[in-house]
Amino acid sequence: MLNIVETKYGKVKSVSSNAGYALFRGVPFAKPPVGQLRFKAPEEPEKWEGIRVCDTYGPACAQYDRWGSATDDINDDSEHPYIMIDNYPYPPKMSEDCLYLNIYTPSESGNEKLPVMMYIHGGGCQQWYGNDYEYCGDHFCEKGCILVSINYRLNVFGFLAHPELDKESPYHNSGNYGLLDQIAALKWIYENIEAFGGDKDNITVFGQSSGGRSTLSLLCSPLTRGMIRRVSIQSAGGLGRFMSDRSIDETKKLGVSFMESLGCHSVEEMRALDWKVLRDKNDELGFEKGFNITEDGYVLDKDIDECFLNDLLPENVDIIIGCTADEGANEKEPIFGINMVKQIERLCDVFSKNHPGKIHAYIFDQIQPGDDAGVPHSCDNRYQFGTLNGCWRPYTEEDYRLSDQMTSYWANFAKSGDPNGEGLAKWDPYDENKEFMWLKGSGSLMKKISVV
Repeated sequence: MLNIVETKYGKVKSVSSNAGYALFRGVPFAKPPVGQLRFKAPEEPEKWEGIRVCDTYGPACAQYDRWGSATDDINDDSEHPYIMIDNYPYPPKMSEDCLYLNIYTPSESGNEKLPVMMYIHGGGCQQWYGNDYEYCGDHFCEKGCILVSINYRLNVFGFLAHPELDKESPYHNSGNYGLLDQIAALKWIYENIEAFGGDKDNITVFGQSSGGRSTLSLLCSPLTRGMIRRVSIQSAGGLGRFMSDRSIDETKKLGVSFMESLGCHSVEEMRALDWKVLRDKNDELGFEKGFNITEDGYVLDKDIDECFLNDLLPENVDIIIGCTADEGANEKEPIFGINMVKQIERLCDVFSKNHPGKIHAYIFDQIQPGDDAGVPHSCDNRYQFGTLNGCWRPYTEEDYRLSDQMTSYWANFAKSGDPNGEGLAKWDPYDENKEFMWLKGSGSLMKKISVV
């Protein structure tokens, strides 16, 4: 496996992943966004001398402290004990200094030009982190891909907008620092991944929930041109609002009231506060009303819907898009109060008309064992990454078989834009027949949505 790699900023040394692939943990892709760099676009990391041993994951970015001081008996969101996996510390450390990425690579040298997959975690742009075992890259390495997971600023740290920040900004606007972090990570990958055996001209960006909405944002951003070859948008809607529909002006008004609630009179006073004070005040906004992605005229110079409707996308991009069955493909009330399938169909109709054969749609329809959860939001993550063993659910051979198929589909897509491969049910591109690939352990197949 790769041992020592020279990047633009210095040499890094790998450790062995759980499956024996080269793993570079906690590689900085930007300066720590602290002090005077709080509420600013990320800056390039400092260069270092010698060899940086990448044996420690970077901290989770500042967010609601779901873990507190707990060190054992930790439950997951379903109130079941969290499954501890070797070399994946849990709960994670948390810090404002959090702009690090992790690289899993099966390459034996820097000359292999393997497809690269950059994953953006979900969490409503309010919480979570990319180092979680759920997003382990070993199974994508097994399929011949390099997997890069990232952390990016969240909530008020990542998406605060304010008139005072506009004035100090070289682009005369503010907000979307979390998206700028993602773009900085993408740029770092583009400039350095060849040394890790990757093909910088074959980068797939993919993400689930707010990670999927981030992926759509990066696809439409003028700041990413030439760096993204393919995208996969998972449980993040399509055409039509899925997350915040707050305008940039409304976000700035929220920023003004947030500053006042802290008793501060300037951004400098906010920068002087301990990050935990900001974090705790942000928690009072609640998950749904917090700072989030918005069309700011710079990072996002146009609405995502406008980007698709007017065909303002990068040339030759390949797309996978889909959701779980409980998000709009059955009789259940869709989560978030919207029907994702309708939004996805609208996006597919528009994109496939202009780019036939370049978009594949799916529905994940594997009922989760162990309770009556059905096929909820986020349940497909562990199947895609092959990390079912990190969950308490009593998964069966059927679940593991579906997981391997999904990893293969996405790895094949990253290689060529075509998810199909030997031993897999044929996944046709979306066209006028409006068929989705239904991902099921009992047998995946192409069919239309009967309930929308």
